[in-house]
Order: sequence, then structure tokens, then C-alpha cells
Amino acid sequence: MTQPRTRETARRLLFVGFVIGAFALGTSENVVAGILPEIARGLRVSEGSAGLLVTAYAGTVTVAGPIVTLFFDRVGPRKLVTGSIALYAAGSVLAAAAGSFPAVVAGRVITGLVHTTIMVVFMTAAMRVAEPGKEASAAANITLGLSVATVLGVPIGVLLGQHLAWQAAFGLVAVLAAVSLLVVLAVFPADEPAGAPAPRAGLRGLGRPELLLGICVTALTGMAALTVVTYVAPFLTQGSGVGSGAIVWIMLAYGAGCVVGNTLGGRIADGRVLQAMAGTVTATLAVLAVLLLVSGSAVPTVIVTVLVGLAYFATFPALNTWVASNAEGLSPNLALALNSSAFNIGIALAGWTGSAWLNSGRPAGNLPLIALPPAALAAALAWVLVRRRRSAPGSGTARPADEPHAGTPTTA
Repeated sequence: MTQPRTRETARRLLFVGFVIGAFALGTSENVVAGILPEIARGLRVSEGSAGLLVTAYAGTVTVAGPIVTLFFDRVGPRKLVTGSIALYAAGSVLAAAAGSFPAVVAGRVITGLVHTTIMVVFMTAAMRVAEPGKEASAAANITLGLSVATVLGVPIGVLLGQHLAWQAAFGLVAVLAAVSLLVVLAVFPADEPAGAPAPRAGLRGLGRPELLLGICVTALTGMAALTVVTYVAPFLTQGSGVGSGAIVWIMLAYGAGCVVGNTLGGRIADGRVLQAMAGTVTATLAVLAVLLLVSGSAVPTVIVTVLVGLAYFATFPALNTWVASNAEGLSPNLALALNSSAFNIGIALAGWTGSAWLNSGRPAGNLPLIALPPAALAAALAWVLVRRRRSAPGSGTARPADEPHAGTPTTA
């Protein structure tokens, strides 16, 4: 009886380490949006330029994530994940200790290099050690870490950045990453002895229209929502007259909306993934349009900003499941990496377009205006997928593409 109990304790501790690590990654990825003014003042750059820290991180994740994951696909998961978390912690320390804008950018690039690899190994390892039949719930625990980071990690980071120093937010991420590393080192299963070289991941699924269109919808939806969210501080303070001290509480409410949206989106997507994808993406477009209309009025703007988080996060379950269910021909790790990159493409484009908008002197309150075109295109492509599925020969008898394959991992 002792040995099974020991294994169960180790499994639970491992999941704790995974959730803490995902919490660190989620906090690091999103906290910059809430402390842009503090970073800009501290480094003597414009807020538009400071927003490029988001682009540096997301762009690195997008480009390097699949490449790093594929290149190290043969490395044992324990070595891979511990080395990656250690590098992530080091990059966070560099960002926290930096005294210049280029040094902070360097720290963000270092952490972005291993973001995807960490999440991929967390999710595949979680599913591997999960109880039989609970693999999907195990993977969802990792997503929980990201969601809770939006609710708690980002507001805490913003609070530290506003009342101590902006570097404290990156210091928090470094501490969380270090705790995750210690737990993983203690209980992560040992790598199996090296055997025959593992085959390279297949790439046959990359040409499938359903997969490509799904990835485009993912990137465009992320770009639309994050164009506003990345620059939420200047959008609210300059565009609607919200006090800077209220930003932390607004981001807390925004994070709660994200968690509700993710939960609601999962329920909506059960059994009707494609329709849910089209519906939630269209809802994101609608909420962004309303945000443009109410911009300038503080209370309505705050309420609709929270609804942006709810609508955007409601797209995650359907988008992830659709991409995963049409990804035959890819290794699980590579499919997860590509899915993560799709979200981060949108984040990188959002940082770039928002920076260009603000640096050109245009009003921050009109940021939703440049979010609407990608949102409209995303909704149009989603409904194209619905139409393709309805018009597909034999769609009434074949296995629905909406239905994910058993054991296929998904990621946010």
C-alpha cells in the first residue's frame, strides 16, 4: 500500500509543479499590458515602444516554439522540461535586473524561446501520468494555471509593478518559475534509457485546409482581442478617463471574465465544436464593435472590456479542439506547438499594430477600430469552415470533424 500512495503523492505534487509553472508563464506573458506606463517611464521609452516587449515575447514564441520543440523532440522529457524552466527563470531574472530597454527585450526573448516547449511537455506529461480516462482533465489542469494567472497573477504583478517597481513583476515570475523547477526536479519521472532514434514528426497534416483555416482563425481572433488588451492601460486611462489606480482591479475583473468565458466556451463546444467556434468568434467581433461605440465613457468601457475577455476566452475550447481534431500526421508535441504559435501570432501582431497606432499619435480610445478588421475576417473564415462542413459529401454519415480524436491533446 505504501508504494501506490507514494506514487499518488508524487503525481499530485507533479501536477502542482505544472500548475505553478503554467501560472508563471501566463503571468509573464500578460503582465506587461498592465504596467506599460511604469515600464515606459522607468526605461525612458514611449508606451508604444514598451508595448513591443509583448511583441518580442509573443513573436519569439511563435517563430521559435515549433522549431525548438521539433528540434528537441528526441530529448528525454525530464531533461527537456527542467532545462527549459531553468532557462525561463534566468530570462526572467535578466528582465527584472535590466537597466535598459534592450536588456529587457533580451530577457523576454530568452523566456519566449522555451515557453512553448514547457507547455508542451507539461501537457503531454500530465496526460501520461493521469489516471486512465482522465487524460483530458489532466491537460485542462495546465490550462487552469494559465487562466488563474490572468485572474490573480497578472493583477498581483501589476500591483507590484505600480507600488514597488516594474521590475518586481518579472521578479515574481522568476520566483514562480524557480518553485516549479524545484517541484519538477523532485518528482518528475526519470527519462527512459536511450534506445533507437525516434522518428521525425510527420508533417502530412500541415496541408489540410481545415487545419490551416483553423490556425488562421486562431491568429486573427487573438490579434483582434489583444490589440485592445495589450494596451488596456492607455486605452482606459487616456481614452475613457479611468484612474491608473483602478487598472489592477479592472484586470482582476477581466481575468475573472476570461475564466468564465473559458468554462462557458467548453460547455458550448461539447458536441458542436465547429458551430461553437463560429459563434464565439462572431461574439468577440460583436463585443469589440460595442467597445468602440462606448469608448470615452468610463463605466460602460470597463464593463465591455471585461466582456472582451469573456468572449475571447470562450473561443479557446472550440478553436483548440478543432485544430487538434484535424491534425493527423503531426506528432502530439508539434501539434501542440503549432496550436500555441497560432495564438501567439495574434498576440505579436496585436503588439505591433497597437504600437504603430499609438506612436503615430492617434487616440488610444480608438484602438478597437483597428481590432475590428481581423475580428471580422476571423468570423468570416469560421463561417466558411461551417459551410464547407455542411456541403462536404457524406457529411451526414462520416465521423464529424467536430469530434476530436480520442487522446488528441489540445492547448490554449
